[in-house]
Amino acid sequence: MAYPSVPAPYGLKPVNLIGGRVYSGSTRMFPIVNGYSTSLFNGDVVDLGTGNNIGNLVTTGLTYSSTSASNGTIGVFVGCEYSTTGGPIYGKNRFQYWQASTTATDAIGYVVDDPQAVFKAAVVNGGSAQSSTVLYACNAFIGANGFYSGAGGSTTTGDSAGGIALSASATTTSAVTPATGGAPFRIVGIVPDTAVSVVQSATTSSTTITLSASNSSIYPGMAVSGPGITAGNNTYVTTVNGTTVTINRAVGTAQSTAANFTFTGYPEVLVTWNFGFHSYFNATGV
Repeated sequence: MAYPSVPAPYGLKPVNLIGGRVYSGSTRMFPIVNGYSTSLFNGDVVDLGTGNNIGNLVTTGLTYSSTSASNGTIGVFVGCEYSTTGGPIYGKNRFQYWQASTTATDAIGYVVDDPQAVFKAAVVNGGSAQSSTVLYACNAFIGANGFYSGAGGSTTTGDSAGGIALSASATTTSAVTPATGGAPFRIVGIVPDTAVSVVQSATTSSTTITLSASNSSIYPGMAVSGPGITAGNNTYVTTVNGTTVTINRAVGTAQSTAANFTFTGYPEVLVTWNFGFHSYFNATGV
């Protein structure tokens, strides 16, 4: 098991800027409309509202399958401040997240609005049904695109439940391949610190690995190494169906006698904005 483990998605966390430049921790402050009725969690992608909410932060219009920009996408929410009433503390206080329907006429949200920021995020499913299950990527997905998938968060930690999906339909068993079509984020790296490795006895033939026993710890997106698999060829799992594991390319040499194969997955990736999805790189205003 990896240490530290990644038990659930936590939103997008800024780590640095494109080119390896240091992220200084700076944010831009945007108003939140008094009584805004949807919670904003730390790590959520946020938009500037339209209509009566213009200039105020609102939840993102980017969905799990967004292939076009949401006008006004301004960055990633990382907390807020507003005045509380009733004491014993008076004046503005800082909070990890915005609780829905809070009454505060002076509420301000902190947003990482740099369109060249790089974020760390957990890999998650890409379906319309939000899941807290963490999935996996590998080196083969560096340079591919990713979708923002998530809604809500934890009122205990204040963290978002969002993450990055490798495809608009990625699940624990379904086919996953690097996405090259339009998507909000570009995967620029994987996080080795939390990698998970699973060793399982199996045989191989063409693009099929037949496990000696089903293993619920093997997921699509995991890299595969073992007898007959060409090293450095970025071989990875595309689907899992019981003891049948499909991989993205045929093995170099079939393995008819059961041998140990290693499946390595990376539950966290590094991403940055694709051009045109962040409003600073999009000529359309709100």
